[in-house]
Amino acid sequence: MARERREHRVALEILYATDIGKVSRDDAMRQAREGSGVFARSDAALEADPYEPIYPAMDRRADAPRPTDWELVERLVDGSLEHTPELEAQIGPLLHRWKLERLSGIDRLILIMAAWEIRYRADVDTAAIINHAIELARRFSTEQSGQFVNAVLDALAKTPPVTRSG
Repeated sequence: MARERREHRVALEILYATDIGKVSRDDAMRQAREGSGVFARSDAALEADPYEPIYPAMDRRADAPRPTDWELVERLVDGSLEHTPELEAQIGPLLHRWKLERLSGIDRLILIMAAWEIRYRADVDTAAIINHAIELARRFSTEQSGQFVNAVLDALAKTPPVTRSG
């Protein structure tokens, strides 16, 4: 799963573009693949990103360690979007003294994407999913967000999935 860090970041950026930026899923996915639109990085952004300075153009670099797994990116995005209401209903009760509406957009999206993985990617280690979510929260939000995301996802992982009748 460690090799999926890039895919998690890209999926989170696409979810952010659709949720906060109100870009359609298809446009956000296309822009992410092309490195255009909201996914174009300025020179200042390149200097500020010590992790993968030329991503999403990473796939076009001669020294790219591997191509981006776009199928996984799409599964993360589509699964998160499709199951958002259900996942929010499962996450909500775990937010002690908080409400989903009070969370920053990025923290909410990290929780939704990781919750989707915990619930729907049984082949992936839950601890790895939580660790990736913590990394994303620390990188894109705050150190405290990493701790918060850890606590919420740990509680979710220990909670049986809600089964829907009907």
